[in-house]
Amino acid sequence: MDEVGVEIEVAENLLDEMLEADRIGDYEGFIKRFDKNDLEGFDEEFFQKDVSQMREDLGPYKSRSYLGSLISFNDVKHPRCLRFVWRAIYEKNEALIVVGIHKIGGVWYVNESTVSK
Repeated sequence: MDEVGVEIEVAENLLDEMLEADRIGDYEGFIKRFDKNDLEGFDEEFFQKDVSQMREDLGPYKSRSYLGSLISFNDVKHPRCLRFVWRAIYEKNEALIVVGIHKIGGVWYVNESTVSK
């Protein structure tokens, strides 16, 4: 598998883990793959409020379609990190999901996870 294919597979797996953590409200499960330097201000209270608001606005997650990726060459903290984008279908609405990843010492880390309604 080429490098791009590997990166997409990594991002898909990380997103699966985060969506499951969202579904069950598991903060530790959600952040376990994050670079700890990228979690400033994202504590369990913020996570629980965010999950609650997403459930209210979007309903349960149903499926997604991969749209593409971008190399974020201007990111000061993570030069050349990758951002992957999906169109997500929820029970009540649709949204865009963005997951940013970067590699340190051969290990992939999440540096961004956003859902835009």
